[in-house]
Amino acid sequence: MTRGSPLDSSLARFQGGVQELFRGEEARVARAVIVQFFVTIALPVLVLLGLPTVLLFAVMGADPRLWQALIAGLVIATGWLTTAIFAETGKRRTKAERLRDYHKALYAEIGNALRALWDEGQSEDHVAGIIARMKSDEGFVPFIPQEQHDRVYLAILDEIEVLPRQTIDAIVAYYSQMAALGHMVEDMRGEVFRASLSQDRRIAMYEDYSSMRRQAFILGQYALELIRAYASGGAGAADEIIARVSSPDAARYGRTAGSE
Repeated sequence: MTRGSPLDSSLARFQGGVQELFRGEEARVARAVIVQFFVTIALPVLVLLGLPTVLLFAVMGADPRLWQALIAGLVIATGWLTTAIFAETGKRRTKAERLRDYHKALYAEIGNALRALWDEGQSEDHVAGIIARMKSDEGFVPFIPQEQHDRVYLAILDEIEVLPRQTIDAIVAYYSQMAALGHMVEDMRGEVFRASLSQDRRIAMYEDYSSMRRQAFILGQYALELIRAYASGGAGAADEIIARVSSPDAARYGRTAGSE
């Protein structure tokens, strides 16, 4: 056989395919199903029926009926294992696809919201200008727009458990902050805020409102970083981000990121 012959290439491709089969995610699922089968079914059956089977062989000898029964049992077990493996791998594949789709959709929604929430420098100057005008003009009441940046999140909320633990906490924290911000906006758009409160009280509420927007911006940044890390490097990469930040608390994250 000459070096570099088509047979060598075919054997090399076959070997690589076999190695990939045993290294891939589906191979891990198959091994888990097989181990579960032997632990929960095969071993108890062997313990309970092993001795009677040995006694039958001793009494009846190599009776063809016993061999037929054993072969039939092996065929049934193989069929069960095959069905279970394909079902489990299909379930894992579907969950992985949904996770990727949900991450992409949430990443787009959060990123779009962050561009509207807080622009470092410009937003701070805008807030300072509004507060200065409120202090100089007792009758000035700022207009607070009502925004909604959670349509995707609400659409997948019933299946939120699909998200991995590395990203779900940060995502839920961000959207919880956005919900609190929405309640604050409703209060500031109400008649009590506009007509009944003193200007000092309105200024304090506007400052709280601005602080909540900034906090939502920080939480969103943290969630986006975790989603990016998970998409590029899996759970390990996201865990590294969490370890570096030391806490899912995005306020602490913001101080850490700002000091780098």
